[in-house]
Amino acid sequence: MELRGRSVALYGRFTAGQRERLRLEVLRCGGTVSRDFTRRSDVLVVGGLATTLIKYGALATRIKAATLRKAPIFGERAFGAALTGESLPGAPTLGLATMGALKRDDAEVLAAFDLIVLKDDQVRFADARTMRTAAELLGQGRSLSDVVQILLEAEKAPLGRHKLVLMPSGGAALKWDDGLSTLQGQGLLPFDTELDGLDELFDAAQEKEAIGDFDEAARLYDMCARADRTAAIALYNLGNVHLSQKVLTEAILAYRRAIARDPEFVEARYNLALALESTGNLVEALQQLTDVLALEPGYSDAVFNLAQLLLKSDDVAGAKAKFERYLELSPTADSAAVARKALTYCASRLSA
Repeated sequence: MELRGRSVALYGRFTAGQRERLRLEVLRCGGTVSRDFTRRSDVLVVGGLATTLIKYGALATRIKAATLRKAPIFGERAFGAALTGESLPGAPTLGLATMGALKRDDAEVLAAFDLIVLKDDQVRFADARTMRTAAELLGQGRSLSDVVQILLEAEKAPLGRHKLVLMPSGGAALKWDDGLSTLQGQGLLPFDTELDGLDELFDAAQEKEAIGDFDEAARLYDMCARADRTAAIALYNLGNVHLSQKVLTEAILAYRRAIARDPEFVEARYNLALALESTGNLVEALQQLTDVLALEPGYSDAVFNLAQLLLKSDDVAGAKAKFERYLELSPTADSAAVARKALTYCASRLSA
């Protein structure tokens, strides 16, 4: 797998030792690694223990972004195999549409956890049973997060000696040579463990954000930012948490800190512009969007927002030019309709 000059996002919680192993292999191949998927990411790899991120659409958002950018999406096991040139058993030859029982979005999540192989709208014959089981569980009212965790646990068969251990939550579990299980011997994913290292801390912050525990997510992202004073992604995510809570002063501070560490972080500049606009600081918001487009001229959302801000600032000619540019970038039908309506308004103002 060619990774030289490419950026790989290792997103979510990975099984023990896997993140570091994959990180070192990517670096050896000449690539770079981040902990979340951004506009500079070329590959998305989902950790095998990241099921919490399914809740509230956090994982789906990353998968959608990667799909739109035609970035390959891997589960940690499939990515490890791709790095070594190993072929997974079976070839995807069964059309996804012929299955009927499972939506594509749900199938993409199963594939992200290595439960099935999905390539070019095709799956393996061996995946049919897993997909039917997933559809049945969803039909019984289970959430997709629950379904994935059930299927992952069903793959486990804990072997070897074990002992009774107490979890930090106060419950009990069996500790086996290869992991934890419930007292009945059912596989248990190790979410309820002590945090050990920066990666685990960042994963925990992502999970708290995904389930809507924003105060705890902010605390953990801040700890990550303090622990690693070079990376910008924790500060960007911290800003996003504050922005979602409408704590604009804190959001602006977090985005500024992220940009100070990485001046070419376009998402941080874009979101900083949103926060600045919400506080009425249109001048700096305009500058941030201008800087975004200097870094990435085809960032359509930034073009649209800049056009709106120019119009709000009474720069009608400038707004007209940006709305015209936006329509050149193949926007959605609804957004295009808004832009055309704005262009009509601008034209009437300029001809008056």
